[in-house]
Amino acid sequence: MSETPAAARPLAIWIVYLILFLQGAAVILFTIGSVLTSEAAVLDTAGQIALVVLYLLAGVVLMILGFRIFLGAAGARTPTMVLQLLLVILSFSFFAGGTPLVGVIFLVPAAAVLVLLFTPASQSWLEIKSGPRFS
Repeated sequence: MSETPAAARPLAIWIVYLILFLQGAAVILFTIGSVLTSEAAVLDTAGQIALVVLYLLAGVVLMILGFRIFLGAAGARTPTMVLQLLLVILSFSFFAGGTPLVGVIFLVPAAAVLVLLFTPASQSWLEIKSGPRFS
């Protein structure tokens, strides 16, 4: 019995993985940096801990989703899309707040992931890797 050769991973999947990994790493590093350098506390201690844990989890989830997409899990596409849409929405608050450079830094990678997840090459590769669906 001969197995069919595995389909080559499209460039779009590599880019999505890289962007998600970098987004997650940036969130984690920024959170750790802000904890180490923070001066005045706006929240009480419990609120600060909860916020740090939430940010760290968000960073880890972004990295895990990137890894799942890289492995070919089509089920990771929807949560990735939702998080990227939230980042697009968040970017507009930076544009409205007078920091357009930060808005662009949030908007461009999120928009790139949203577009690349739905290119025909990405869609077909994820379908092949995920296997047949039940009707």
